[in-house]
Amino acid sequence: MKHRKLCHTTQISAIGKKEKIILLALLLMVCTIQSCKKFVEVNSLKDQLLAGQVFSTDATANSAVAGIYTQAKGLMIDFAVNGGLASDDLVDYTSSLSFQNYQHNTIPANDGALPWSQLYSVIYSANAAIEGLSGNTSVSQKAKAYYTGEAEFLRAYSYFYLVNLFGDVPLIVSTDVTKSAIAPRADAHDVYTQIIADLIDAQNKLGTDYSYTGGDKTRADKWVATALLARVYLYQKDWKDAEAQATAVINSGQYSLLDNPNGIFLADNNEAILQWARFNGEVNSLPSFFIFSNSPQTVCSDFLLNAFEPGDLRKTTWLMSGVYLNNTIYYPFKFTTTSTSTTEDYTVLRLAEQYLIRAEARVMQNNVSNGLSDLNLVRQKHGGLPGLSNLNQQNSLTAIMHERQVDLFTEEMQRFFDLKRTGKIDSVMMAEKPATWKSTAALYPIPLSDIQRDPNLTQNPGY
Repeated sequence: MKHRKLCHTTQISAIGKKEKIILLALLLMVCTIQSCKKFVEVNSLKDQLLAGQVFSTDATANSAVAGIYTQAKGLMIDFAVNGGLASDDLVDYTSSLSFQNYQHNTIPANDGALPWSQLYSVIYSANAAIEGLSGNTSVSQKAKAYYTGEAEFLRAYSYFYLVNLFGDVPLIVSTDVTKSAIAPRADAHDVYTQIIADLIDAQNKLGTDYSYTGGDKTRADKWVATALLARVYLYQKDWKDAEAQATAVINSGQYSLLDNPNGIFLADNNEAILQWARFNGEVNSLPSFFIFSNSPQTVCSDFLLNAFEPGDLRKTTWLMSGVYLNNTIYYPFKFTTTSTSTTEDYTVLRLAEQYLIRAEARVMQNNVSNGLSDLNLVRQKHGGLPGLSNLNQQNSLTAIMHERQVDLFTEEMQRFFDLKRTGKIDSVMMAEKPATWKSTAALYPIPLSDIQRDPNLTQNPGY
């Protein structure tokens, strides 16, 4: 298989023995960052990250930024599995208390799987990279701009998930731990303002054709930043800008919808905009939470199964059945194997979402016919389904939400966030989980340990 690389190949080939030792230390440092219980506790990290050798050459700066992607990739299981359980995508088939808490939306504030600390670790590393590159004269201007844009994208990506999972959150844009240790929650509006500013700046700094990554779609370029910005504008109900950004991605010439559902997670497939890379021999752990031979871990909910229309190719391609305790159950099959030799990578951003973003934005601006054209392209390409026509605005929006459910399930918390942003989460969850659902579960609890450490940090209601 083609082994994916996070590092620029021409830079890495030029690294000497000394630099390799530095990079090894850098990778060990990244591992340390990921294991931190809270990013503001690590008082020595700034000195480590901003040491001269980290940003002494294009190659070492590249490796520092590459390490942030490795941190972000660690959130993949949280978003796909726990996010699927917290919404109506998945049902737990284990005895795991943590899985059951997510399925029943009864997550305690001391749950170790909460992604809060890991998201802030990504943010801290991104802040450190931005600071380390600012005013740097050892790194070339082109590389400095590109790596800064990547760090800004990764910071925006992390804040997008923090604000949608936890609501108002501390807005940390520096490595000053004395300030972050006592940071209060910032209004979600201010967090979104920072997200948008980061993504716009990243657009201006990043290239347009993945040439900086050797053609692999495993690191941010301009269109990656643009795709996330389209989603952000959609969530902010800025329909005009959501349409414009999605259109820019669609018209970039870099991507095309797959003609059928097969290969949606294949590395560098035509539809993929950003994927998390795996290195040679790295275990792809996510599929094991879905694919099973003896006993399952998580399976598709009846709500998801019943959402597919008759003849939808996604049901027969992206779902697989198995027998457990004499019952036929279905599990997600977007990944088709748990093998380490597979050429499949988890897809973070892809073109179908951009068409559905534009469809919704157009319908919300009363451009129903063009919105349905975008919707129908996804229906026909992925589902093999006939197009829809002659729908009013409300029915068109319902059709778009349905399409998002059957096309984006178990991907990047999409379903959970869709239910929240459209105001449907209470009605859907009460129907699916009447015994346990409470409105306050629309937000995750802020980790108790962080509440105890930061005197200005308050808990979400209901916890």
